[in-house]
Amino acid sequence: MQRRDRFTDRYWSALTDPHQYLMLAAAGLGGAAGWWLNIPAPWLCGAMGATIALAITGWGTPMARPVNDLAMLSSGLTLGSAVTPETLRTFVTVPFSILGLFLTSLVVMVVTSSVLIRYSGWPKRDAVLAATPGALSSVMAVAVEEGADIPRIAIVQLFRLVMLVAVLPSIMVLAGMSMVPALTTQSSINPIHLWIILSIGLGSGLAFKALKMSAPFILGPMLTIGILRGFNIFPGQYPIELSTAGFVLIGALIGGRFQGMRMREIVATAPAALLSFFVATSLGFLGAILVSNLVGLPLPSALMAFAPGGLEAMTALAFALRIDPVMVGVHHIARFTMIGIGLPLALKIRPSLIRGRSE
Repeated sequence: MQRRDRFTDRYWSALTDPHQYLMLAAAGLGGAAGWWLNIPAPWLCGAMGATIALAITGWGTPMARPVNDLAMLSSGLTLGSAVTPETLRTFVTVPFSILGLFLTSLVVMVVTSSVLIRYSGWPKRDAVLAATPGALSSVMAVAVEEGADIPRIAIVQLFRLVMLVAVLPSIMVLAGMSMVPALTTQSSINPIHLWIILSIGLGSGLAFKALKMSAPFILGPMLTIGILRGFNIFPGQYPIELSTAGFVLIGALIGGRFQGMRMREIVATAPAALLSFFVATSLGFLGAILVSNLVGLPLPSALMAFAPGGLEAMTALAFALRIDPVMVGVHHIARFTMIGIGLPLALKIRPSLIRGRSE
């Protein structure tokens, strides 16, 4: 009994902090403002902007673990529910495009870290970790173990993510790359079916967490619900209200990561962060264009899948822009898994990968 109480306290205790609810309120208001201003991906971008403002002024806080898990679960349910029978037929190209993603990610890491070393004067250790795309939690764990400059690495990683979320929607909309989702022509999902989907999604997320899988509350619902929906089981349009709530939560998660950072730190690191963003994003998009032409992956999906951002943000952004979120999610999960497993393993085998004369 005592052990269970300690777990419960650790998991839920952060919800007693009033700043949690201030962040959620700001996220909701920011999303509503984005919707009123008619910006692309309004609920995600607006929520992110409002909570970042709170965090860097000291009024915010990182979101509690229950909120984090709820946001991830919402994303997983949205991704899984976006699957149609037609979606499954497009997966024939996935092995080849994921191989292209792996190669592109390696090029992004090598070139971007080299640029940070040469032009920003960064040590090799910090440059490699800052240049690693799309696996912030794994990167920061390695940074702590290696004694790296954690605030500077975090600023570069988060700056890249924020810029992608803030800038990419406008670019893709202006380029005519957003799509009309097939789900908009469907009738609303049966309420009983919806409760079944929610229950299966939660159960699969908990099961994947028990198995210690990466991103369990995204991966579990996406796979289980996606398979069911792909075989036309529980058809119907997933409620847009639930998807919108998920966007707001994801925006709050991104904003909460800026807690503890101060404007002077951000300004001091901004030139290196901007340089890193430009190089990494350009290389990622170049790889996406090449893979799109070689394997037939639709260019909008390829660009979003190869963007060097975070799993939850890029998949939510894809859904908001009417781009196949499942295809995007599969690629980001693959990269997240590759980096989460491969980076620590590679550094144990060959520590010189991040340690060298440039330190």
